[in-house]
Order: sequence, then C-alpha cells, then structure tokens
Amino acid sequence: MRIIYKPSWTAGESSILGLNLYMGCTHRCRYCYNPKVLHVDSKAYFAGPKPKQNALERLQEDAKGMAKRDDDRQIFLSFVGDIYQPLKPDVDITRATLEILIDHALTFTVLTKGGRRALRDFDLLAGYPKASFGTSLVFASEKDAAEWEPGAATVKERADVIRIAHERGIPTWVSMEPVIYPDQALALIRALHPVVDHWDVGKLNHMNSPQPVDWVRFREEVTEALEGVGADYNMKTSLTELS
Repeated sequence: MRIIYKPSWTAGESSILGLNLYMGCTHRCRYCYNPKVLHVDSKAYFAGPKPKQNALERLQEDAKGMAKRDDDRQIFLSFVGDIYQPLKPDVDITRATLEILIDHALTFTVLTKGGRRALRDFDLLAGYPKASFGTSLVFASEKDAAEWEPGAATVKERADVIRIAHERGIPTWVSMEPVIYPDQALALIRALHPVVDHWDVGKLNHMNSPQPVDWVRFREEVTEALEGVGADYNMKTSLTELS
C-alpha cells in the first residue's frame, strides 16, 4: 500500500495498520520518541506539522484496494504527528482523510492530545459504527501535564472530550502510555472509567523515570483497578514481560 502500513516493533500492539498524515507535531511531549526513531532533529520535528506529500491521493488508492479486498483491519491515526494540531485550513487534511475512510467503509481509530479540536469531526464519527475515538492521558495533574506535554490540550479538556464522545455514542478509549507516575494513572481510571470503553496501558520506556517505580507492583494495582470496574483493557508488553 502507498500510505497505510503495517507498524513494526511495539507499535503493532496498538493496531494492525497505521496511517500517518503529518510529519511533525507541536505538542512537544518530553517522552516522545518519534524524532529519534525517524532520525530527525527534535527542534524541527516539534516546530510544526506538515502534511505528507500527496497524502490524500495515496490514501484514496489504498482505501479502494482495501475495500475491494474486504480488508477490515483497523487503521490507527496516527503513530507519527497528531492529527489534531493547530493547522492552517489549507494544510489540514484530517477531515478529508476521515471522509475517505468512511466512504470506503474501513475500520479506523483516532488517538489525539488535541482536545476540543477533535469535536469538529464528531459528526462523522458519531454516525459511523466502524470508528472509535481515543485520547492520550497519563497525568491527573495539570501541572505535570504542562511540564511534560506543553503543547497538548489540558487534562480537563481531553477528559471533557472523551465524555462528549461517549455521550455521542462514539466508542472511546484512553492510551495511558507512557505511565510516568503510577498514582496518577490509577486516579485517571477512577475518574474516567464510566466514559471509557477501553484502556491501553504501558510504562515509560524510552527515558529514565523521574522517580523510582515498582512496575511489577503497578501492574498488579492497575490490573486490580481496571478489573474492579469491569473495564476492557490491553496491557502492553512493557508491563506484561516484567517479572
């Protein structure tokens, strides 16, 4: 395929297929591994997103092929470059992308830290049964979120958008990865489990933790918390392989 691809490494735990529309991101998360993986300068990567060349044309071809093959594998938007960033209208291709996926009856999920920017497309997601909406949340503390994810929407805004998605009947999920402060991860579960259909949980891997963490104990605590509220969840290998 031309732009939809099968992710390698641990990214494949999140979705069978991926679709990255933009190169670069303004959220400037301290734990972001994309600049290193992509071998690009971090300042340039965080300076702002640029749409991939001919992204919509390439997507049209891939979507036609998948539809013809009745390929119902989930497409993840996106592993590189959040699809809801402050963009000029002439370079924002997110809504057109969702329309192409829907027009071809493909299965997809959205993950974003963009907060209320995503609301503009809820009219598409709410009427389409093969889509789901997720947000990344690893902090309960606004102060810590502002320090680690300075360009992203606030914790409250992201939580509010998940609640709105739930109210609109859109399947919801939270990517709680990378967990940095286990107590905050557990607090998020207690606060949001009524409006979250699925949780993805993984630990901080690509840099040193700011404080000592007993990850085996956290795995036990988070499993107990999720199962205690009857939540559907996926524990990443970063946690399951610990002994």
